[in-house]
Amino acid sequence: MMAGFDIQPLGSQHDRAAFSCGETSLDDFLKTKARKEHELNLSVPFVASPKDAPTVVAGYYTLSSLSIEMIGIPAELRKNFPKYPLVPATLLGRLARSTDFSAVRLGEWLLLDALHRAHLATETVGSYAVVVDPLNDAAAAFYARYGFLRFGEGPRQYLPMATIENLGLG
Repeated sequence: MMAGFDIQPLGSQHDRAAFSCGETSLDDFLKTKARKEHELNLSVPFVASPKDAPTVVAGYYTLSSLSIEMIGIPAELRKNFPKYPLVPATLLGRLARSTDFSAVRLGEWLLLDALHRAHLATETVGSYAVVVDPLNDAAAAFYARYGFLRFGEGPRQYLPMATIENLGLG
């Protein structure tokens, strides 16, 4: 846990309107869609707030379930898998930190918390990996620093749950 911050599911007490990370699509999602998607059980948004300002959204991420095609997983890894066309995974759909908190390593902390929660969920729901769809090259490089691998030819990246377990986050 990062000193001075708490992470919890998005609630009505959180000031979504004041959040700005500099990426319009991520700002708009939190402000206009996050609560609705949560109510519909499409994703679960988690927010980081300073302990001394619990209504402030310093950053957030979302988790949801996903099925990925086996063909995107390298042959050497999938040789022991059942012959299914799809494999369950966890989607880290969005991750953003407010520009007001750019001096702290909040993005890294949010990612590590998301990986930890995703791994814990595998005790009750199967998931082979955490998957991300980076918005740009900088985001792809951020995930690659934490071991995320390219999935097929596109920008999608994944981190196997076995790797997360080996990181000691589980």
